[in-house]
Parts: sequence; C-alpha cells; structure tokens
Amino acid sequence: SMREHQKYFPVVDDSGSLMAGFVAVNNTRVHHGEITRKGHERVLRARLEDALFFFNSDRQIPLAERISGLEGIIFQDRLGTMLEKQVRLIKLARLLAEKIDPRLVDDCCRSAELCKADLLTDMVGEFPSLQGVMGAAYAEGDGENAAVVQGIREHYMPKRAGAEIPASDVGAIVGLADRIDTLAGCFGIGQIPSGSADPFALRRLSLAILHIIEGRGYQLSLTEIVAKALSLYGDKVDGSAAVVEKILTFIRERFINDAVRRGENPQAVEAAAAVGFDDVVDCRQRMAALAAIQREEAFTVLSTSYKRIKNIAGENHETSVDTALFAEPQEQALYTLYGEVAKEMDALVAAKEYSAALKVMLKLKAPVDDFFDAVMVMAEDPAIRRNRLNLL
Repeated sequence: SMREHQKYFPVVDDSGSLMAGFVAVNNTRVHHGEITRKGHERVLRARLEDALFFFNSDRQIPLAERISGLEGIIFQDRLGTMLEKQVRLIKLARLLAEKIDPRLVDDCCRSAELCKADLLTDMVGEFPSLQGVMGAAYAEGDGENAAVVQGIREHYMPKRAGAEIPASDVGAIVGLADRIDTLAGCFGIGQIPSGSADPFALRRLSLAILHIIEGRGYQLSLTEIVAKALSLYGDKVDGSAAVVEKILTFIRERFINDAVRRGENPQAVEAAAAVGFDDVVDCRQRMAALAAIQREEAFTVLSTSYKRIKNIAGENHETSVDTALFAEPQEQALYTLYGEVAKEMDALVAAKEYSAALKVMLKLKAPVDDFFDAVMVMAEDPAIRRNRLNLL
C-alpha cells in the first residue's frame, strides 16, 4: 500500500525495523503542511485498513484448504491449470531434494504443495507483488514449520537479474522446480523466444535457474532434470530428446552471455561450455581453470604449437601409431610422455581437478618443441608420414 500504491517511503530505525511514519513527496508547492500531512495519512490509513481486512479475511481459511481452488486458475491454455502445475512441482521438488539433500524431501514437497495457494487470497489479489510473502505469512500462522515457510517466501527469488537468490535450500529447490517446469512446458509446446519476443520471460527465468544453481553450488544433471520435467506433462508436450537438447542449448546460451557480460574471459567461457553443458557448476569450474591456465607463458607457447599441429594434420583424425616406424628419438619421447600425460590428466579430470589437469598438459611443451625441431613430419615414405600425422 505505502510503497507501490501511494509511492510513499517507509521509515525504519537503525535496526531496519519499520517505524510508525512515512515520507511523502508532493509534485506541487505545499502551502498548508498540516492539511497536506493529514490528507496523506487519511489516504494511507484507508489503504492499510483495506489490507488489514484482506489479511483477517484470508486467515479464516487455512492455506492448505485453498489448494483445490488452483484448479480454477489457468497456468497456460495448452499446459493446464495451476493445480496441475502444483502436482508437477511436488514431484520435481522431490527429485531435486533427493539429489541435493534427501533430508529436505518432506519440507520441499510441503513447500511446493503450498507455494501457489496464496494466489487465491484476497491480499495477493489486491497486491500481486506479495505472492510468496503472504503465502509464507499465512503458512506460519497455520503452524507450518520454519523451513516450509521460508521455502514459500523465497521460491520467487531472484525476482530480477542480479537480485538476491534464496538463502535456504528449500526455497532454492522449490524455485528451481517452478522455473524448470515453466521452461519445459513452454518449449514442449513450441513457445520458444524469438528475437525480442519472450512472452513468458524465459530468458530471465533461465538466468534465475543458472544463478540459483551456481549460487547454491548444486551439481545437477540439467539433462536429467529437464527430461523429467517434460515427462511430468505427459502427452501435453513434446518430450523428445530433441526438445531436451533445445532447452539445454537455450540455457547454455544464457550462461555464455551472462558470463561474458560479467567480465569472464570469452574464450574460456566458450571452450568450457563447448565440451559439455550438463552440470553448470562443473562447467564453471572448467571455465575458471581455463582462464587461469591462459595466463601461463608455457600455455601460450603450447597453444601456438597446437595450432601448428592442427594445420599440419588437417583432416587426419587417425590416432593409431606404430612405434616400429619411429625413426627419430624425439618421436618415441613424445609418444611415451603423451601416454603418461594422458593417463594423469584423465585421472585428474575424473576427479574434477581441472586446474591440475591443465598444468600436467604443460609437460608436453618441451617434447613437442623437440619433435618439430628434429622431425620432418611430411616424410617421403608414406607409411612414416602417416604414422607421424597420427602421432600428432
């Protein structure tokens, strides 16, 4: 009432608690301050009395008893009602909780069950921006536990780009379930953003998904979660692998754009996302490792050698090497060290030790330099030439 309807500024004390006062700004000169003050107070009092009436009226019906009424609210014409969405949210929240922290399953499911019920309250009907806030207040009044209440309050967070993400796992999990359900449903019926047209705000929604996952450090398979979200719609949507891939590509593009906008190294971002975008946190770790290794002098030299190798090898993708055809000691040295480095890197990558893995790769710099100094790759003998190309 105060901030949004009347555009007044609330007044708080040093601890941030609301005080019994407000600041109003007039766009004309005030000649009678007392009359003006009383006028503002009268208008605000009426607004607050309306809000109190809505609150007391809403409290007559427990939040849980409102759930069935969600059947009367359309989520999307082809995707059904908010009650159907609520059922999907519970199942998706359960899946996420089982992967993140199984101890949270009950609280996440209960929070998902109640989180949309406040859409049917008079208070939210009058003040839509209080979605989640009023649901949490009513749930607390109904005796729901603190985790469930916080989950209801936080599941709409972040409300805009760069805004605060949920502080609790329950709020984050229910918020992810809500957004992934919407994203899957829209893509499943072909409602994909094009150009500036994005009626369901799917770009912003995808950024929220990314920021929650990164901010909370959740290592999840987006492929698995998105596929599950599509399957929960049944025959209402196209749940094929092609649609799953479209959704992942869409999220991946948001990830790249957002990372570059925030000042991350574009080459590192593109490279990290190109080799697999399923686990957002894992991709972020690869990106950080690549950005760090690019500052190493040896990496710069090795990358130059790699470009040279790529130019020489061309379209040759064969990797079978016959050591009996080695004519120079540098060939054997490179082949032996490569085997050791590959084995060591594989183990480090499997353990997600990406920075260490990339540093191991730098061991190849010296033998690669020696190879090019001493070995003629394009030998006259076709067998030796092919063997050297395969080695590279």
